[in-house]
Amino acid sequence: MAKIVAGAATLCFVATACTQTPVPQAEADRNGATVVRVIDGDTIVADLSGAETTIRLLNVDTPETKDPNEPVQCLGVEATEYTKSLLAPGDRIELAYDVQRLDPYGRTLAGVYKDGSLVNADIAAAGLGVAVLFQPNERFYPEVLAAEQQAQGASEGLYSASIGCTVPARATAAIAGLEAVKDTVPGNAEAVGSALAVVGAAIVAGKAKSAALRGLDSAGDVADAAVWSARKATYAPKLSAAMERANAIEKKLANKQTALARAKKEADAKEKAIAKAAAEAKAKAKAEATRKANAAAARQAAAKREAEASRKAAERRSQSVPKQTYRAPVQRSKPRVSSNPYPGYTGPRCYAPGGKTWKPC
Repeated sequence: MAKIVAGAATLCFVATACTQTPVPQAEADRNGATVVRVIDGDTIVADLSGAETTIRLLNVDTPETKDPNEPVQCLGVEATEYTKSLLAPGDRIELAYDVQRLDPYGRTLAGVYKDGSLVNADIAAAGLGVAVLFQPNERFYPEVLAAEQQAQGASEGLYSASIGCTVPARATAAIAGLEAVKDTVPGNAEAVGSALAVVGAAIVAGKAKSAALRGLDSAGDVADAAVWSARKATYAPKLSAAMERANAIEKKLANKQTALARAKKEADAKEKAIAKAAAEAKAKAKAEATRKANAAAARQAAAKREAEASRKAAERRSQSVPKQTYRAPVQRSKPRVSSNPYPGYTGPRCYAPGGKTWKPC
């Protein structure tokens, strides 16, 4: 694994402007050794002239597996297993060196050859390591870089988008999560609220994933930082576009939610006003009915009082009339009929013939 010490070396990734002229690699400057064991993807122990020596493969960095303060990095175990498949205990290898023979940790820095093939580059070609440049050691950088570019073109290992932990997979997932947000605005408040929750969660997740990827620009994870540097020009614009789209959808949904809330408020106010008017009309009708009922009751009471008064008056009148006693009718004698048809007349009489009747003359 690459361990960077401030001021001790200069590190360049694939996507930087570092350019190197291949250094002729004469076999004469190589030392034979025997593999003892593999520590991790870019570090082995070899028997060199009878002494077990820790060898750090130059110009290649594989994901970390041995740092006690860090989790195992993406494909770190796979890189270790791949190096073990290349360098089994007892295998004969050749070590080639550059300007600096030791790193700050006392490890021997070397290019490791087996059967004429540079193992440093073989690891990068499998997509399990990236090319790194620690000045002044640059001897194996061009070959390792070419191998890494081959892996990048074939989307192998660290450059594969189908392996969940890789930078391409994480970037693809971040973009897909944002693009999965549906650009539709429901018509009811409940559906709009649900859609806002979904897009909000997608934006939060997208921002976190995007920040993690952009943080690789200054992270200590050399392998992931190198992959991000190489693929940033591809993924960063897509991430930005997907985020802008999701933000636009969220804004539309928020506007719709506001409009629906306003419409509901207006509808509620209208409904309340209608209910109030209905209640007032009902109360008015009830009051009128009560008034009429009271008036009818008053009239009935007055009529009753009047009837009672009439009854009492009649009763009083009947009590004030004296009681009449029955008296037999008095038998009166018929008056005598006067022979003078003209009572009181004393003047001369003119008698009719026969002398029975007369009249005043």
